Amino acid sequence: MKDILVIAPFDLTKSQIRNLEESFNNLPYRVRFSETQTPYSQNLEAIHSNTGAIVSRGGLGELLRNKSSIPYIQIPITPFDLLRSIIHVNNQGFQKIRVMFYAGIFHDTESIISEFGSSHIEVETYHDPNYAKKQIKLLAEQQSVDAIIGDRLATDSARDVGIPSFLVKSGEEALVFAIEQAVETLNHQIEQEAKRQEVESILQVVPQAVVNLNAQNEIKMCNEQARVLFPKLAPSFETLPYSDVFTSQQLQDQLNAQTPKRNILTNVGDQQMLVTTTPIFSDGLYTGAIQIFERLADIQKLELKIRKEVYQKGLTAKHTFEDIICENLGMKKLVNDAAAFARSEGTVLIYGETGTGKELFAQSIHHASHRQIKPFVSINCGSLNENLLESELFGYEEGAFTGAMKGGRAGLFELAHEGTLFLDEINEMSRSFQTKLLRVLQEKEVRRVGGMRYIPVNVRIICATNQPMDRLIQEQQFKEDLYYRISTLTIDLPPLRERKEDILPLAMHFLDTEMKRENRFLRLRNGSETLEPFTSKSWYGNARELQNIIQRLVITYPDHELTSDGIASYLESNSRPDNTVTIPISDSFKEMENSLWTSLYQQFQGSKQEFCDHYQISPTTLWRKLSNLK
Repeated sequence: MKDILVIAPFDLTKSQIRNLEESFNNLPYRVRFSETQTPYSQNLEAIHSNTGAIVSRGGLGELLRNKSSIPYIQIPITPFDLLRSIIHVNNQGFQKIRVMFYAGIFHDTESIISEFGSSHIEVETYHDPNYAKKQIKLLAEQQSVDAIIGDRLATDSARDVGIPSFLVKSGEEALVFAIEQAVETLNHQIEQEAKRQEVESILQVVPQAVVNLNAQNEIKMCNEQARVLFPKLAPSFETLPYSDVFTSQQLQDQLNAQTPKRNILTNVGDQQMLVTTTPIFSDGLYTGAIQIFERLADIQKLELKIRKEVYQKGLTAKHTFEDIICENLGMKKLVNDAAAFARSEGTVLIYGETGTGKELFAQSIHHASHRQIKPFVSINCGSLNENLLESELFGYEEGAFTGAMKGGRAGLFELAHEGTLFLDEINEMSRSFQTKLLRVLQEKEVRRVGGMRYIPVNVRIICATNQPMDRLIQEQQFKEDLYYRISTLTIDLPPLRERKEDILPLAMHFLDTEMKRENRFLRLRNGSETLEPFTSKSWYGNARELQNIIQRLVITYPDHELTSDGIASYLESNSRPDNTVTIPISDSFKEMENSLWTSLYQQFQGSKQEFCDHYQISPTTLWRKLSNLK
């Protein structure tokens, strides 16, 4: 508990002291009174480590303040206090009166003494106690004053040389006010200390090295990580010149610029670091800066750790057969077939247009199989070129190619060991890579890029395609022997336009999902019948297109109540101007396909990325199709 040391320059009765102490006994501080006549040296001894503030007045207070760093609160003298003393001295017949105070203790003397025209009153202030004593001695020798009114030092000095003296006493209200000021000062100190400790605690949990500088670019605070990286930062210091620790001119330039510098690659000693410098300004004035140091080697290790964790988090199947919403009898039979497939170990080939739910079926099959607690790994074969696909699926050894991660990296086959590997858009694989994949499926072992050893893998394969495989085989775009290897069990998902009875259940499900995601509730005027206009659309993008439309509907629909007419109008305004394309019939399927792609791309007015997003194809597929048109 902190003490508030009160050294009153006037006598207080024991009753007054007791009352004052009791009035402040509900504070987290103890108010402690020193004897009025206690010598200065003893008053100094009364200040100990628990003293949080000093309350006093005049020269004694200033002396105590100069001898310690403890906050000093001055007991004020009011005009009424001085007036009361002057009246008292004047009534006793003294005519030549000298008022003497420590400088700054009272500023309003002119308005008081002007009322005593019959008496000659002079006011003098002092800074040096020795000067005050000499001046009073001189007044005594010259007999130029009848009485002295002032603070404790002035009156004691006057009494020593035989001049009548009268101490100006501050009222009890002034003393209470000073103590209250001391309480506020201590409260502020505690708040500042709490903030300092909070900042220091934050610095200690920050993984990077952090140093805090003042306006003179002296280090005033740092965290433990900074001490580890920079041994010159001692365990404890008040301030330390920045140049004593950091000799880099580049770092000094970053500070001198007094502008934010983020993640600047800098050589600090013999290490490469990313340095962020943030200057601090108060009312437009530079008050210091914060510098954050992060070793490049640590960043690379963290990136590797994050990538591993991301891989691990992604190796699970999130969906089950219960997530497949359907009323169509044919679709229900496919669900039952897929559930039966889940009990086997055969490879599965899922055919379906974009957005029909191929990965939903793949995850459900894995989740219902005996491999359900093992990894489920998914990759879109159409999103990567052959080299990237090979390194992703098979992994690579350290130094296999430029940019290869130190220590190498396991491929998806290894990550899916004893689990399931889902190869989406397998029809997009090049024929040369199909040969590599076939060998892996036959031998059940992989060899990393740049490696020499073969790694056994036990993986169930589920593949998906949005193109008819028989046509691709006929056109020699897909290897027939690989097709037979991956198609032990097949699932042919019908498009949404061929199962109209599933549109409303899906629409209701997507509407509920999107309203929760967007935190917006739309009431259906006529229940599920309100969504009937959705059944009139062909949905060539299937369930994915339906979900996208409903998401836009939830975000942009102008009212809070959905109506059939409103949905119909919304669908009409969001449909493309021309929903059909015409292509000439030819004996060459290749020519008809080229005509189709040409018509679609000419009709679409957006960018290539928008085209890919709209038709749910990969940029690789679009690039290849457009290349074939040239």
